[in-house]
Amino acid sequence: MGRCAFVVPLHPKHFDYGYYIFYYLLHKNVDLHFVFTNYEEKDLFLSRICDEIVGRVNYLVLSEFVDLRKVEPTNSWVSIKKLYALDRLRHRYDYISCIDSEIKFINDTNDYYNIMKHVVDSKIVCGGKLNENVFEINIVRESLLNLTPPCFHEQLRNISQDYRLFTWWCNLPVYDCRILEDFMRWINFSHCNLDRFVWNIFDHITYNFFCLLFHNYQFKLINNCNHSLEFSNTDMVEDVDRNLSKLYWVNNNAYCQNKSYYESNNFIVVFHLDRWEHIKPVLQNNNYIN
Repeated sequence: MGRCAFVVPLHPKHFDYGYYIFYYLLHKNVDLHFVFTNYEEKDLFLSRICDEIVGRVNYLVLSEFVDLRKVEPTNSWVSIKKLYALDRLRHRYDYISCIDSEIKFINDTNDYYNIMKHVVDSKIVCGGKLNENVFEINIVRESLLNLTPPCFHEQLRNISQDYRLFTWWCNLPVYDCRILEDFMRWINFSHCNLDRFVWNIFDHITYNFFCLLFHNYQFKLINNCNHSLEFSNTDMVEDVDRNLSKLYWVNNNAYCQNKSYYESNNFIVVFHLDRWEHIKPVLQNNNYIN
């Protein structure tokens, strides 16, 4: 069995989610790495974890990589943190999944490696098709053009159907570490050129189209979806899961509409936990919290 990991960018507003994720995965067969902005935030997070297990918190600190004053104008903290972690960790794992912190885990599996492997081996990217002139077209355009060599821009415009294919949030975002070195080289990721980043750059959209362009991934259009599965209801998510591509995460709206489906069909993550019901997962092992 190889190795896999979750990467979670974290900031103080979401520390409670971070504690939940840490305790939930503490004894699971998957590694977890938080990405903090600076050492002050890292120290604050660790201060609430008991000494006996604080050494088991894996973390990266963005300020070790770049002068934070270069990141602030981009307002692209999350994508830069994820890409930094991917670049640092890619030699240690077969698969890395970068997820936001506002999640909870369902289905008490310990098979994260094979789940991530299945996402990669399927070579499927699914998504909706945006209506003309909506804001999200800017997200696709800048995710595809800002970081990539100009010689590929026409191909990217064509395969994205004029930047209207929106792949964000459609399945658990898993990166294949065998091709991450080529991906990082393709986007020329470096602390020296972060001025290319803007809030609109979503790292996994860039990666999805890298896979479509160079690694024989197949795009599958979600019928009657003019956005993505980020806000869809359970009927659409269930249909995609049954007929288009096996899914492993679901938005909180769809989950709350039919929890039994997701808890009996091997979904592992509910995202956007801060929306709809506005609930947080229960912190486990509270005896480990100072």
